[in-house]
Amino acid sequence: MEEVTHKQIYDRLVAVEKKVDDIDRHTVEIRDAFDSVKGAFTVLGWIASAAKPILWIVAGVGAIYAFVENVVRK
Repeated sequence: MEEVTHKQIYDRLVAVEKKVDDIDRHTVEIRDAFDSVKGAFTVLGWIASAAKPILWIVAGVGAIYAFVENVVRK
């Protein structure tokens, strides 16, 4: 069996620490991207909840306009 020196063990440990640090950095970037997407969906939810009352108002105004136009033309 081959003997492993302390230097070899240390070098392997340093390589593993570098890989873990790289994975941690990439994980933070991915988490930030997901947080951004989550924020975008929150804003889209706000827009959707605001759109429904706006559509009701536009439909009501359109109905009133159509009624007035129909009554005025006759």
